[in-house]
Amino acid sequence: MPDTAQTFLDLHVHSSEGSDDAGATVEGYLRWVESRRKLGFRVDGFVLTEHRRYDPSRDYSELAARYNAVVLRGVELETEIGHVLVYGVTPEFLKHFDLTDVSLPYAEVFRVAWETGGVAVGAHAGRPRIGAVEHYNERQVDLSPVRVLETLNGGSNDYENARAHDLARTHNIREIGASDGHFVSGLARCLTRFDHTIRTIDDLVAVLRDPAGRFVPLRLEETLEGAEITVRPGLEELTAMLPHTSGQGSLGGDALEFDRSVIGREVPGGRLVVTAESIREYCEALEETNPLYLDHEFASEGLYGGIIAPPGLLQTAQLGSPPDPKLKFGNLGFHAGSRQEYFLPVRPGDVLEAYVSIKEVYEKTGRSGRMVFVVRQARFENQHGETVALLQNSHVQRELQAGGSDD
Repeated sequence: MPDTAQTFLDLHVHSSEGSDDAGATVEGYLRWVESRRKLGFRVDGFVLTEHRRYDPSRDYSELAARYNAVVLRGVELETEIGHVLVYGVTPEFLKHFDLTDVSLPYAEVFRVAWETGGVAVGAHAGRPRIGAVEHYNERQVDLSPVRVLETLNGGSNDYENARAHDLARTHNIREIGASDGHFVSGLARCLTRFDHTIRTIDDLVAVLRDPAGRFVPLRLEETLEGAEITVRPGLEELTAMLPHTSGQGSLGGDALEFDRSVIGREVPGGRLVVTAESIREYCEALEETNPLYLDHEFASEGLYGGIIAPPGLLQTAQLGSPPDPKLKFGNLGFHAGSRQEYFLPVRPGDVLEAYVSIKEVYEKTGRSGRMVFVVRQARFENQHGETVALLQNSHVQRELQAGGSDD
């Protein structure tokens, strides 16, 4: 690590050695850190925050030293206002709670963490159901116990991060950034820069507890030498900044008319209950014979420790519509492609909630003239509040002149 008082840490990471929904080992993450450094990025280490599990006997210091990195440990818990990260987990803290309980009393978690020498942080605060924003907006929960929020999360979209940032600003709550990584490629998408030297969990806790501690959330690209940390937008700024063209300059015609306030705003879109039977029926319909999907004995010996669902199963979900952008353009529409991104395995017994949104609206020119693309997105979240996949579909609107051809 560079000899400087600054430390860049990813404060929210899950590994296959402690979280059953993660697909990366601790050493795999360290190799990824090494690869990011070769590209000029600054990543000094990360904090393992396994779901509902804290094993005091685990020690990664020797492994971390081989990669000249910092590997610290915390835990991610589930409370009545969403998920909470705890750093500085002590035996006294562990005596108070059953970590496997998925509805722990949040105020008690924050209080006990502080009183036992640690610190609790509201995780991915802007996400539906598992973030503090929604619970504050709907129930006006008391935020006085909350001193720090994770407002820049690598698994959250811009809308979610913006509303988390707004909540923190409004209530004078300090902010951190982290990836919420479950696979190596997710590590360090977002981090926290500390203007302090952090080498141990005690160092980290001391800075987070200290009102004079200096830290700021940022994205990986902002760690490059000479890069400036951009001003974080809230919802009002985000709406004003949302792109509505392809950046190709003037494309001719009137300015696009649509409701920019819906961009990035998620609404519930439906539910998919995954069972061994539904996986089998899907495989039979497609004549799919992969034993990872069908053979319990084979799958139990593999990477995932059991049967998983084919990625395509998510496309069978019957989803509702996202908010209407009320686009006023074109008299001909057609499908223009899809994009799918999968983050976590889906298993029998999972209950997936879909959240649908308009990801973006932009325009381009083609041989037939001006076209406007509307990108709809479905984000699937499992019963633990973890994003397992993003499915996007692009729809094109264009003007077809009277007597013209749509070729």
